[in-house]
Formats: sequence, C-alpha cells, structure tokens
Amino acid sequence: MAGHGPARFSETVRRFLEASRVPGILATVGRSGGPVTSAVWFALAGDTILVSTPAEGTKARNVRADGRVSFIVDSKERPYHGVAIEGVATIVDDADLRQWRTIARRYLGDDVSPEMRTRAESGARAIIEVVPHRVRTWNLPDTE
Repeated sequence: MAGHGPARFSETVRRFLEASRVPGILATVGRSGGPVTSAVWFALAGDTILVSTPAEGTKARNVRADGRVSFIVDSKERPYHGVAIEGVATIVDDADLRQWRTIARRYLGDDVSPEMRTRAESGARAIIEVVPHRVRTWNLPDTE
C-alpha cells in the first residue's frame, strides 16, 4: 500500500457500514506472513473503522507487528453486496470506554452484560483503528 494515502468513504459506503449489524471480517498479517481472519464487531469514527479486541489477543499482537489489514462487510442476504477495505491499522493507545461502548451498543443495544463492562473497564480490551487506503464495493445499492 506504499504511496497510497488515506481514503474517504462515499456517502453510500458510509450509510451501508453504519446500518450494518453484521460483524465485519478483519484480516491481519500473522507471524508466518499469511493472513489471519476474524469476525469482529466494529463502528465508524469519521473515515476510520474501530474494532474492539482483547488487548493481548492475536489481532492486537498482529497489528502491533504489521499494521496492514483488510476489512470486509457484506450483506449476508440477496442480492449480495458489500464493502472491502485495504488499509493500515494501529492500536489506539488512548482509547477510552466510550469507543468500546459505541461498538458494543451497535450489536447489543443497551443490553451490555456486567461481565463485558468489567472486562472493558479493566483494560483487557484494545481498540484497533483501521485507516482505509483503498475502498472497493460490489453490488452496493445506490441510496444517494
């Protein structure tokens, strides 16, 4: 991705990502150099994607070692459509609980369990920020 600067989301892409409650698929670069994929909860923050993950887990470790990532969100229903992002990810060092809550509320509403809240407050969670450098879509309904 050398030479590519950050990309902006079109309004169509932004609306699709904001409306989706389907987990995204995050691919990081593993220790062997191959891709490691994971289903993840996410939220938008401007033109970046925020992902919550265990602070000492594989995703966080991989991002610290090599920030190149891919991220996909699709419709899971006909007619199939979605967004594929290539970008650079970093661990947000100054992440606060608001970011985690934003992500959790997208999928759970206000029904966040006390156990999940305790884990987030203990610092056991990290926020991965994905800055897109390339955004592709397929069959995305034009709602503009």
